[in-house]
Amino acid sequence: KNVGIVRFNAFDDVGGEQSFSVVMLDSDRNGVAVSSIYGRQESRVYAKAISKDQGERPLSDEEQKALELALS
Repeated sequence: KNVGIVRFNAFDDVGGEQSFSVVMLDSDRNGVAVSSIYGRQESRVYAKAISKDQGERPLSDEEQKALELALS
């Protein structure tokens, strides 16, 4: 129901904002944060559950911004 997405550059040598964090929430404010960190040599994907506006693990700055967008 509620989605927030933030694109960013994870590293100084990579442009184009190819990394991202997206938060998807249901009407009870539960959901998931998914982040993809793009680098020249490798890329990584992370997922964190969200329950009542709180991540199961600490959220990165970009994940927190995406959560705020999803809640707005």
